[in-house]
Amino acid sequence: MEQELTLLELNRKVKDTLARDFPDNYWVIAEISEMKVNRKGHCYLDLVEKDEMGDRIIAKARGMVWSYTFRMLKPYFENATGQEFKAGLKIMVHVRVEFHELYGYSLHIADIEPSYTLGEMARTRMETIRKLEQEGIIHMNKQLTLSEVPQKIAVISSQTAAGYKDFMEQLHNNPYGYVFYPKLFPAYMQGDQAESSIIDVLEDIYQYEHIFDLVAIIRGGGAQADLSCFDHYTLAAHVAQFPLPVISGIGHEKDESVVDLVVHTKLKTPTAVADFLVNRGYQFEERLLSARDQIVQNTSRFIQTEHQRQQNLSGRIVPNINALIERTQTRLERKAEKLTHLNQLFIQSQHQHLRDYSARMSNKSQRVLQNANWELNHMERNFPHIVEIYIQNKNKHLSNLEQAKKHLDPKNVLKRGFSITQKGGQTITSAQQAEPGDTLTTRLYEGSIQSTVQKNNGG
Repeated sequence: MEQELTLLELNRKVKDTLARDFPDNYWVIAEISEMKVNRKGHCYLDLVEKDEMGDRIIAKARGMVWSYTFRMLKPYFENATGQEFKAGLKIMVHVRVEFHELYGYSLHIADIEPSYTLGEMARTRMETIRKLEQEGIIHMNKQLTLSEVPQKIAVISSQTAAGYKDFMEQLHNNPYGYVFYPKLFPAYMQGDQAESSIIDVLEDIYQYEHIFDLVAIIRGGGAQADLSCFDHYTLAAHVAQFPLPVISGIGHEKDESVVDLVVHTKLKTPTAVADFLVNRGYQFEERLLSARDQIVQNTSRFIQTEHQRQQNLSGRIVPNINALIERTQTRLERKAEKLTHLNQLFIQSQHQHLRDYSARMSNKSQRVLQNANWELNHMERNFPHIVEIYIQNKNKHLSNLEQAKKHLDPKNVLKRGFSITQKGGQTITSAQQAEPGDTLTTRLYEGSIQSTVQKNNGG
């Protein structure tokens, strides 16, 4: 029969076996999935390993760092890597395998190798850059045209950051008095929420892209760990594909993030961004002033040249004009003499025409008067006879009308045997106008007859 063990006895056997088989410390590579520091300063970690795709956890162990060790390891790691010691990092740690009867299996961390994390960070950064290049978007923002004088600026920054205040001070108090219209879109510029916060702000600015000339992403300096979000692919891809030129001023001289690589113009600090905008306005003004001076010079030379040309022309034209005037005056005098002679001939001719016409009109008037007198005498002799014939014709016409009236008189018609039938005082001409029972009055040449309709035979 197999030996029976209590759980404590079994756990002690496991502890002894692990202590015997794993007596040394080991360098282990893992990713921090969770991390917590308790009030005593002890750090507790969940260490994991994922598959090659980075989606599935294939190994997991608890790790812990005693407070006195953690107080030394954390600043050592952060100073060496420029990264905050936090969840999400891949690390190489020197561990001792331990098993506690009550708490189970864990890894006791005694040391850490920052160079591994630095190498991993560099590898991840290069993978991000390579992915942006493969997708053909790494230079998209650089290809946009920046306004000659950008004045309407969408600013992404923390409202309370000293870098933002320096930027605004430098922009508004520039020595040339240029006017700018910056609009702040507040965002977290460090920490776990920085990437999503900046992306959300970019989406907000996109809604008003027609208003702004460019986007300025600015923040003051800080630890390298504070700049880690600017190396992430998602943020860099958003900036690279943004439809407005993006200017960055997010670190110190030695810092260059992936976002710095994809923006239109990379500058080191918020103050440098403000100086860039002011200097761009100054350069544009200088070009305008230079163009103005060039135009003035060219115009002056043109005026001088034209003035000299006019003087030269004047020297040649004045004598020619005087000669032309003399020749023209001579021709006009000759034409005036000729016109005077022609006018006299015309007037004489018209006087003769008027005399001839007057004589013809006098002879014609005498003939017209003679003819009119003859016609009046003729009418005067024949007028009584014409009037008599006219009266005879009218009397004959009246006699004919009188005779027709007699023939058409109703009494004469009735006298020939005709009658007139009436109903209700109205003359009827058709049997259909009378109904049985109607009373009719028939007028004859002598008297009238009243009758009652018995039957209507009308068709």
